[in-house]
Amino acid sequence: MYSRYIILLLGVFLFSIFPDQSYSQSGEYFIIDQIHLEGNRRTNRLVIFNELDVLPGDTVYWSSINDVFKRNKERLYSTALFTDVKINIKNWSTEDKYADLLIEMQENWYIYPSLIFELADRNFSVWWVDQMRDFSRVNYGVGLDHINLTGNKDKLNFKFQRGYTHKYELKYNYPYISKRWGLYGEVFFSNQKEVNYLTSENKTIFYKAEDERKLLNRFRTAFGVNFRQDVKTFHQARLTYFHNTTDPLVIEELNNDFFQASSTKLNYLSLSYDFNYDNRIFTFYPLGGYQWFLNLTKDGFGIGNYNNLSIAGGFEWHHSFSDKWIYGTRIKGKTSILRENIPYYVNRALGYGNDVVRGYELYVVDGTDYGLIKNSLRYNLLDKDYQLGEYMLLEELKKLNIRVYGRLNFDLGIVNEVNYEVNNELSNRLLYGGGPALDFLFYHTYLFSIEYSINHLGEGGLFLKGNFNF
Repeated sequence: MYSRYIILLLGVFLFSIFPDQSYSQSGEYFIIDQIHLEGNRRTNRLVIFNELDVLPGDTVYWSSINDVFKRNKERLYSTALFTDVKINIKNWSTEDKYADLLIEMQENWYIYPSLIFELADRNFSVWWVDQMRDFSRVNYGVGLDHINLTGNKDKLNFKFQRGYTHKYELKYNYPYISKRWGLYGEVFFSNQKEVNYLTSENKTIFYKAEDERKLLNRFRTAFGVNFRQDVKTFHQARLTYFHNTTDPLVIEELNNDFFQASSTKLNYLSLSYDFNYDNRIFTFYPLGGYQWFLNLTKDGFGIGNYNNLSIAGGFEWHHSFSDKWIYGTRIKGKTSILRENIPYYVNRALGYGNDVVRGYELYVVDGTDYGLIKNSLRYNLLDKDYQLGEYMLLEELKKLNIRVYGRLNFDLGIVNEVNYEVNNELSNRLLYGGGPALDFLFYHTYLFSIEYSINHLGEGGLFLKGNFNF
C-alpha cells in the first residue's frame, strides 16, 4: 500500500514547457570573435570560460542578446567568486558581423575565517522549542573557508570545534586539474558525550551519562574524482571509509539496534556516484531552468559490518512568468535496494538537511524509502545595488546587492518505515504543509529566510534559516 504512495510521488510528471534554448534563425546577429576578461585578478580564465554557455565562434541573435547576457551573468554569480558582473559588446563590425564580448568582474572576498558558535540541533526551532534554549548544546571553535585558494575555484575548509560536539575537519576540492577533471579529499573526526539513540513520536531521544563519558566517536576519510562533461553536466565518484564506535552502554541499555547486530562498531567502505545535469539560472537561488540529479551508493565491499545499496534522485524546475513571478518545484526520492537489517544510526529519511516537508521542522521521519515534493511561488519585492563606499573597508564588498522575495510554499512527502514504525505516527502516511516566507539574498552569496509554516496536524510555527553559497 505504502509503496504505491511512494511510486505516485516519484512518478509525478510535470507537463510544462521547458525554456527554448534555440535562437531564431532570422534577423540580425553577430558572431563572437573574442571574449575579453577584466577584473579577474586571481581567478583563472579557464574557470570563467567553463561557466559560459557562449564562446568565440558562436552566433548571437540580437533578439536574444538580453537573455544571453542575463543567463551568463547569473552563471558567474552562482560560482560565488564575483560580487559584480557586467557583459558588453565591443569592436562590432557591421560588415562581417563579428564582435567581441567584454566581461568586467568584481571579485569576491575569498577568505572567511570564522569563530564557530552554532547549535548542535538540526535547526534553530528544535533548539528553541524542544531543547528549551539549552546553551550546553552549543558548539564553538574556529574555522577557515577559502573558496578560491589558487584561483581555480578550489575550496579549502578547516574546522576545529569544541563544545557539545568535538569536531576536527579538513576538506579540499580542486575542480580543475585539467579543463574537465578535478579531485576531492577530506578527513573528519568527532566525538560527543550525548547521543540520539532512538526516535519516539517522531522526535529524537537523547541520552547523556552521569559520568559524562564519550558515547559516540565518528571518523571518515574520503577521496573523490570530479568530471565536468560540459557546462551543465557533472559526474562525481567518491570512495569513503567510515569508522564509528559507541560506548557499550548505548547498545546494552538504550538501543541494541543502534549499530549493526548489537555491535559497538559500525565501519564500512562506501562507493558513491553522482550525476547532475544543471540547466538552472543562478543555481544558488534558481530564477529559471531545470535540473536532473541522481545518486547511487554502495555501502560495504567485504570490509566492515554494514551492507546496503541505495538510489536517490530527482528533478527540479523553475519557471519565470514575468520579471517578478517565479514558480519552482523539486521532486526527490530515495530507496534502499538491500533492505536487510538497516541499523538505526543510518536509517534517515525526512527531517535532515534540506529534505524537510515545511511545517515539520520539529520532527524527524526515519525510514528506508521516501518521496518528497517541494513547491514554491515567489515574487520579487526588491532587487537593488547599494554603494557602501567608505563604510566598507574591503574593496570586494563595497557594492552590496540585495534581493528580497516573498514566497508561498506547499510541500508533500511520505516515508516508508518497516523497522522503527512503533510510536512514530508520521511514518507511512502522506505529509503535507507549507505557508508564507520572506527570502533575503545578500551579495549573491548569503541567503536568510523567515518562514511561517503549518502542517497537517494544524501545528504552525516561525522558522529561521540561513545558507552560504560555498
